[in-house]
Amino acid sequence: MEKPEISIILPGIRPYNWSKLYDSIVKSTTRGFELIVVGPYRPPDMLQNNIYNFKYVKDYGSPMRASNIGALLCEGKLVTWVADDAVLLPESLDKNIDLLYTMGDDTKNVVVAKYYEGDDHDDKPLQPDRYFKVNGADCTRSPFLSDDWWLFNVAIMHRSFFDSLGAWDCSFEACPMGHTDLAIRAQHAGANVAMSEFPLLDCGHMPGTTGDHAPIHYAQLGHDTPRFQQRYRDPEWANKPTKIDINNWKDSPTIWKRRFLI
Repeated sequence: MEKPEISIILPGIRPYNWSKLYDSIVKSTTRGFELIVVGPYRPPDMLQNNIYNFKYVKDYGSPMRASNIGALLCEGKLVTWVADDAVLLPESLDKNIDLLYTMGDDTKNVVVAKYYEGDDHDDKPLQPDRYFKVNGADCTRSPFLSDDWWLFNVAIMHRSFFDSLGAWDCSFEACPMGHTDLAIRAQHAGANVAMSEFPLLDCGHMPGTTGDHAPIHYAQLGHDTPRFQQRYRDPEWANKPTKIDINNWKDSPTIWKRRFLI
């Protein structure tokens, strides 16, 4: 069997959404893909037993730890990541991969895409470009970072470049700051980034501590943001290596206590 063209990583806790997400991927691309889910809960039988391009690893760690475990299983030429409160828009993955290929053969080329976010699809605006810049938000802004650098909340990368960076830093617990750290390291290492005109995802949103979002809320505000700001509001940050050990997930707790009481 041929290798997939793109690997899609999902640190997941909502198995009741995974079949819908998988079906949306099928409608978003004609290319070969694999969906790699890492999380604590058993997948639906339909995915676990009958789908050749679905991988699952059981893990009780943080979303960033789960993401890096998934990164080790990628077999695609390209890599991207999703959340399980999201679905892909029809034909959106193909459009964004096509854009990546029009940028040329440099494996440091990256496409970032916008996404709809909120509960009411009809009222979901696409945010302006500034919203998707590292210096576009108070929590990630730094005078020592370029105003031109993009966030990697939604990005498509060549796996060779992604792997060369060591994927994500699992000293962050939740995805927002972990993804932004990856974005900074990638662009500092010479990534050529294009913002797509084609939105990729339609995402739900649980504000604050509503629903099952409380562990993410507290991790981002109480742990990840201070750590991120300490690192990138230091004028010497650029002297640190852009590459980290892809196995750094082994240094993070096996059980993420913000979600699982032990």
